Amino acid sequence: MNTDFPAPNLQASHLSLTDAPKLTADPNTLILNDLLTNDTPWQIHNCKIIDKSISQDEKLPFLYHYDALSDDIKSAHPLNAELLKQFQTPMFAADAAKLIGISEDLVKTPWQVKVTGTLVMFCDRLQIALRLKFTNTAKDRDPIYTQYKAEALQASMQDWHFYGDVFVLNKSTQPLVVTAEDEWMALERLEGYQALPAQYALTILALLEDQKPQLTQLQEAIELRLV
Repeated sequence: MNTDFPAPNLQASHLSLTDAPKLTADPNTLILNDLLTNDTPWQIHNCKIIDKSISQDEKLPFLYHYDALSDDIKSAHPLNAELLKQFQTPMFAADAAKLIGISEDLVKTPWQVKVTGTLVMFCDRLQIALRLKFTNTAKDRDPIYTQYKAEALQASMQDWHFYGDVFVLNKSTQPLVVTAEDEWMALERLEGYQALPAQYALTILALLEDQKPQLTQLQEAIELRLV
């Protein structure tokens, strides 16, 4: 199955909404939601890291620096009105130490990591594929407190998640539908990818998040690209 991803022609995707009874009347109909939660064999293809940013040269809001302190230091230097005023103020670790009134070496400087990428999940037997985007954080960067850069990168991707658009490639000989709450949509058999409307994309992303522990090949594919 060729799962290469040309730019999707959304006008040619011909997504159509239909009543659920009509969509599911055929016993051969495949429901994408079910395929992601049963024993359908999914493989990972074309996993790519699109952006990988990691540095210790960015400021963080004061609250991040304070939260990372040990309990003993927090007890000795509890939050007061002056510190609370600075909670959202971006600053370096050294500036936070000065504000609290402690030695600079007591305030750790985290690695700030942002990773985004794409991958394709496909089932060769059914001739169905999903192109997905993943990231380590929805924020601009994720502060990671490790000694080494490589450790920070690996740690940041232990809690990665899918986000954004979901594209489906349907070359199956069986009817394929997707559902979101009480609504259903038929996915036509096309040569190109089809973009799911937002409500269906969110449903599929939520299902995939729940299934990540079972889909261990996802984590393995991403970790291979981080090296």
